[in-house]
Amino acid sequence: ELTPPIIWRLARKIYYRTRSGWIIGREQGAEFYNQTFVAGEHWRNHYTKSNYYPVWTVLADRITKSDITSILDIGCGPGQFAALLLAKGVARYLGIDFSIERIQQAKNICPEFDFVIADAFETELLSTQEYDAVVCLEFLEHVGRDLEILDRIRSGTIFFGTVPNFPSKAHVRHFKNADQVFERY
Repeated sequence: ELTPPIIWRLARKIYYRTRSGWIIGREQGAEFYNQTFVAGEHWRNHYTKSNYYPVWTVLADRITKSDITSILDIGCGPGQFAALLLAKGVARYLGIDFSIERIQQAKNICPEFDFVIADAFETELLSTQEYDAVVCLEFLEHVGRDLEILDRIRSGTIFFGTVPNFPSKAHVRHFKNADQVFERY
């Protein structure tokens, strides 16, 4: 009687999601990302319809105005950003992600680029692939060992990354302000 209904709805939502295997604020496996891809139509939208499009256009502009000839995208997702880069004239791109569903979508919408199902912690692509720049868009917050991934990138490589300022069930961390981002990275 004393607890507002909204609190009960939120508690039920958290309870059912954790019971179904979605652990709040923890690193998630590939199956979680496969499920969220299948459940979310926005992942299949054209890149211009994405909420990230304004940020992506700035990054694509910076990439195309530089001397970058090849890109490695860690946690590339369903290929929306790759499709934007292709439209902007980027010629060499390799995207890696451990979600089979997302990589399949990326290959479908952007067959001109290469996409590989791979775990960023296990693949040798970070040391064997040729790349001038690495892209990590909304990826680093999903892994506990984010600094380990950054250490695996070749010294002197141009890096483009974005991280969120909001919590999520799949975010290991998020940042309240730019100072926190600079402090960590």
